Amino acid sequence: MTDTIIRLHRGLYMQQAVKQAATDFADFATFQIGRDGDHYTVTITDIDPDTDGDVAAEFCNFALIHTAARKRKKTA
Repeated sequence: MTDTIIRLHRGLYMQQAVKQAATDFADFATFQIGRDGDHYTVTITDIDPDTDGDVAAEFCNFALIHTAARKRKKTA
C-alpha cells in the first residue's frame, strides 16, 4: 500500500489536535507529522488492510473535531 500525505492548513487546525488524532488512530496506521509553511503535513503509512473505512478521511475528521473542542475551551 502507498503512503498517504495530507496537508492541513495551520489556520484551521491546531497542532495538538492533529497530534491527538494521530494518537487516536495509532492502532490503524503510522502517522508522521511535519510542517511545511502554512500547513501541517501528515504522512500516513502502514494502514491496516483489515480496517473498514477511509483511515485518512476519518483522521482528518478527528483532527478537526479535536481542534474545535480545544478552541471552544479557549473561549470558554
